[in-house]
Amino acid sequence: MKGTLMFRLAAVGLVAAPFTAARADLVLVSPNIVTVGGTGLGAVNTVLTLEAQGNSTVEAACVSFNGTTDIIGPSRSGTGQCNTGTNDAQTGNSQTQTRTLSQAGITSGSNFALFFNAIEPGGNSITLNTLVASFYSANGTLLHTATYLGAPHDFLQTETGNGNSGYLFGLTTAEQGTLDGLIAANGTTNIHVGITAVAGNGLPAQAGHETFFIFNNATTPTQVTPEPSSMALMATGLFGMVGFARRRRRSN
Repeated sequence: MKGTLMFRLAAVGLVAAPFTAARADLVLVSPNIVTVGGTGLGAVNTVLTLEAQGNSTVEAACVSFNGTTDIIGPSRSGTGQCNTGTNDAQTGNSQTQTRTLSQAGITSGSNFALFFNAIEPGGNSITLNTLVASFYSANGTLLHTATYLGAPHDFLQTETGNGNSGYLFGLTTAEQGTLDGLIAANGTTNIHVGITAVAGNGLPAQAGHETFFIFNNATTPTQVTPEPSSMALMATGLFGMVGFARRRRRSN
């Protein structure tokens, strides 16, 4: 069923309430998988791509902008830049790099969207433990961070390949206003967005590429995929409608 993404973001406080703490900067817009057109690697503004190696039970990486180049590491330091060291970021082919708001077509805080394209073999589950969007000036100064403050969230359904479905995050009203102020002061071409993420559920890595990208939610069509329980209810309703139509034809 097609839906209006702007409406979903406006109602984010109601939709995301079960998954967030009392205060949150980044909020999960819908617990269901959302489909966005054309989200394969290279087709969207991918900021971070994770893939754990070997028997690791955690995927962790960070990408930041220091005014000259991107810094990639396992986590973000107190200065706002990523620490250097072993990490699970995948590089090359536009897999991990900061993006400017203008590159992603983002013009205001209200149309900023962050997408988690969770990919696991067989559609297995994954747990998102940490998600932080960092905003940097053209000279690499950390301007602001927006953090998902909910408890680690188990996404029970993921994709089996690099595609166009996953989970959508948006900014709270307060955070939208903050980003609007940054845009007014710096312009969209001078604000770089980096991401820090940690995923894992205590099980050995299954070699899935987890990608995060940003986009303008007002210009990208979306489609929500119902959870299995919702699909079962829909199927029951359809069978009931078919039965009713048959009985009506017979009575006539």
